[in-house]
Amino acid sequence: MQPPVLKEIGQSHSREFYRAVVGNSIDLIAVLDEEGTYTFVGDSVTAVLGYVPEELVGVNALSLVHPADLPGVQLALAGLLAMRQTTIPHFRFKAKDGEWRWLECTGRNMLHNEHVRGILTSARDVTAATQLAYDNDYHQAYYESLFFEHPDTVFTLNQKGEFQQFNKHLQTLTGYSESQLLGTPYTSLLHPDYLDVGAEAMQKVWSGEAHTIEVAILTQEGTVKYVSVSVMPVYFRDELQGAQGIAKDITEQKSIQRENEKLSLVASKTVNGVVIMNPAGKIEWVNDGFCRLTGYDRHEVVGHIPSELLQGSGTDPKTSKRIRSKYESRKPFSEEVLNYRKTGEKIWFYIDVTPIFDQEGNLQNYIAIETDITEKKEAEEKLVKMADDLYKHNLDLQQFTYIISHNLRAPVANALGLAQLINKLPKETANYDAVVQKLQGSIEQLDIVVKDINQILSLRESGRVASREKVHLKQVCQEVLQQFNHEFELSGAQVSVAIDPSFSLLSIRAYLYSILYNLVSNSLKYRSDTRPLKLEVRAERDKRGFVLTVSDNGSGMDMHLVQHQLFQLYKRFHPNTYGKGTGLFLVKTQVQALSGKIEVESAPDQGTTFKIYLGAKNV
Repeated sequence: MQPPVLKEIGQSHSREFYRAVVGNSIDLIAVLDEEGTYTFVGDSVTAVLGYVPEELVGVNALSLVHPADLPGVQLALAGLLAMRQTTIPHFRFKAKDGEWRWLECTGRNMLHNEHVRGILTSARDVTAATQLAYDNDYHQAYYESLFFEHPDTVFTLNQKGEFQQFNKHLQTLTGYSESQLLGTPYTSLLHPDYLDVGAEAMQKVWSGEAHTIEVAILTQEGTVKYVSVSVMPVYFRDELQGAQGIAKDITEQKSIQRENEKLSLVASKTVNGVVIMNPAGKIEWVNDGFCRLTGYDRHEVVGHIPSELLQGSGTDPKTSKRIRSKYESRKPFSEEVLNYRKTGEKIWFYIDVTPIFDQEGNLQNYIAIETDITEKKEAEEKLVKMADDLYKHNLDLQQFTYIISHNLRAPVANALGLAQLINKLPKETANYDAVVQKLQGSIEQLDIVVKDINQILSLRESGRVASREKVHLKQVCQEVLQQFNHEFELSGAQVSVAIDPSFSLLSIRAYLYSILYNLVSNSLKYRSDTRPLKLEVRAERDKRGFVLTVSDNGSGMDMHLVQHQLFQLYKRFHPNTYGKGTGLFLVKTQVQALSGKIEVESAPDQGTTFKIYLGAKNV
């Protein structure tokens, strides 16, 4: 049962009037006893908290206060009971739906009033206002943190362009104190050369457009610093109030930029190729020299690894592996490497690579300088070829000297002696005819030697100028073996051929035929007397071209005795078998003319194996 709020009602208003006023008040009117228990609750509680008055009467109000706010409310209640001037802090109160509502409350001790007998309270729901204030404080905290704790200089200007507020970094940037800067126009800091730039930027800001500029300022010590400034207009209730800006010191970056521009100018104008790569070795930038040397445009190479882009089939794998290893070592290095232009044309580079590290020792970039040394390498190749030709010519001269001193001198001397003798003999005598026959034999022997010399010289010359054609190895081999079919049948020879029909190369067909012919002929000529001949001809592909192998089980040779004379002219190692001693000399000469090489393995009474390495790379 609710006690009456008023014991007596004035003449001008009825009891119902006051009850209606209290019940429909915007504020929640209530009365608490000394323990904080509700003895009266106004009808407005329904609109404020969702309760009906009867649900709260007899309930201790403190039980519905948020635990975090309870101490403050209890302290305020104690103050009211002690008749002290007391401010009740805002507190959260549990509504009927279980939500916490913020209340603003005032109280008055009316325990001694015989009409009230309690603590009269008037509470108002301020949840929305409290949340708004919280949000404002929250955002203000963020703003203040952004303003005062920002690593760069943050400032505000009034509409006159004067500093109103700024963080501590403006003092660090300029060297001026806070008192010197407050109320000072921003133009007082600008370098004279940038006054127009600053005025133009601020004009855009005052017209409502945010703007970023780079300007130079003068510090208190007169030092020039470069700053990047972003300035934006500040509006409040649609009216321009001033401007806010952020300034970043870019003096060091500008210095680095100027240095980079100088380096870039040097790099772009040099005739050498300059390549800048990231730590993974991928291209970030190349100069015009690189584009000119390789034929690639800059956008075509960015993001690629140079070796994958430029190296090709002719690049030495060992060189490529060595370059990769040196990149991984992160140490400066130099190398010569064969690369290819975009057109496929060969180009030799001398590369000089330097890794770039930051102050912490972390790899930042690789810089490579690439110099075109194609002419140098071609000159070196010509010198090597010239030296090889001279060496071969020297060997030829040695062979010719041997021919002249042994094979040519004897028949010439015999012919001269017989010519002198024939002049002294009568034609009618038998001795005369015998001398004529011997003279004819000496001249024929001389003719054979001259023909041999002519054949050797022809081989040397034709090997240099003869054109190559596509030659199938198996086809040439079969043509050679057909020439010896009759001898194979008579001797009971076993012949096997293991050559892939697809094996072909650019070569001189006549030379390949002659090489195989001489080797097969030797296998038949020097076969063993104790067992049938087994002859095997096979070809295998290797990484440089082809390896042509002719192997037999013939009489063989002692390589320790013959290896230094095996391919010399007129050298014979089987005195019981007829031969001139020119076959192997011609074989080696023809192999060399094909830019190949020949190897031999042999043992007495076991057989002989010749290996001929053919292909453009078997030089």
